[in-house]
Amino acid sequence: MYNKKVIVCDLDGTLTESKSSLSEAMAEVLCHVLSRHYLAVVSGASYKQFQEQFLGELHCPPVLLQNLSLFPLQGNTCYVFDAKEVAWKQVYEEKLSQKDRTFIINALQKAIEELGFDLSESYGDIIEDRGSQVTFSGRGHKAPIEVKEVWDKDQSKRRKIINILEKKLPGFNCHIGGISSIDITKKGLDKAYAIGKIKQLLNVSEDDIIFVGDALYKGGNDEVIKSTGVDFIQEDGPGETIELLSRYM
Repeated sequence: MYNKKVIVCDLDGTLTESKSSLSEAMAEVLCHVLSRHYLAVVSGASYKQFQEQFLGELHCPPVLLQNLSLFPLQGNTCYVFDAKEVAWKQVYEEKLSQKDRTFIINALQKAIEELGFDLSESYGDIIEDRGSQVTFSGRGHKAPIEVKEVWDKDQSKRRKIINILEKKLPGFNCHIGGISSIDITKKGLDKAYAIGKIKQLLNVSEDDIIFVGDALYKGGNDEVIKSTGVDFIQEDGPGETIELLSRYM
């Protein structure tokens, strides 16, 4: 288990608390991990969020950053570090068409109306168009963690929304993400797709990879990992993740 070449991690709820900055302790562990392994981070977060939440707090030497790959938007895009230019470069992007994004947003709005949810008192946008993904955040994407945690603790509200969306959006994936969100992507473009890209990019097999995430449960946005053939570990927060990653140092 601990001789894997590639460690793939989710971001929110795994490496960081929901939309919170990487802790100093986690950053230190990750730099040690990068000295011995490849690390890929796959999340529904946008690249901008990766920059603010993750890269801004990860102060590894550039030579180690070459072992890090970022897969925002569930793997619909990828960034790798160019040591010569000392900059992050986009490798690919699977963008949804404007027509598809509008279609998804309209379906989300109708589902919320049908269920009668009052989301008027929100923190930031309820629905975000992220280009390769549309994300619904029940209390708004800028809501404090304590507000997010109580809005849909048992996931029942989001499951009701997804039940409606699956009828309205047959060509798309709808997954519970984070503690108050739903991520919607084109069918087939999910974290399993990202695993395929990681295998190509790093020239490794599924036996070389282990995935660490907090949403491997049924309906979670990490669940598709179970279909890829890679080993996986369910974690419950950054504290547990630090303990696990410390074994790869």
